[in-house]
Amino acid sequence: MAKKEYRYIGKSTPRKDAFDIVTGRTKFINDLSVSNMLCGKVLRSPHPHALIKSIDTAEALRLPGVKAVLTYKNAPDWKGGGVPFHVRVLDSRVRYVGDAVALVAAETEEIGEEALRLIKVEYELLPAVYDVEEAMRPDA
Repeated sequence: MAKKEYRYIGKSTPRKDAFDIVTGRTKFINDLSVSNMLCGKVLRSPHPHALIKSIDTAEALRLPGVKAVLTYKNAPDWKGGGVPFHVRVLDSRVRYVGDAVALVAAETEEIGEEALRLIKVEYELLPAVYDVEEAMRPDA
């Protein structure tokens, strides 16, 4: 049986944007600036598995230049976690180190960072599973 020859499959395809990328002409999202644009920052969980017992954003909201702070209490019911989307983006339960706890919109990156430091979160730590075999046990 003769091997079928394809136009693109199995062949190198040069990138049409390669020259612009290596010469610095390509604009990336961080290169964009719009008047009155806000900077978004994310407060992330330091725990692999926990419930948020309380979250206080009052000090962050009082900081001049902070326009909004979202938590699971006041955020829209945004979903993520793969297809189909099934996990709230901001939830009262954090499921991994780095899971989003709060979102801040501020006038500058520095103000956003300061606002993150002013958010007070109290966690109830829950057991975490680090092993696939352990996770598949009947009593897991």
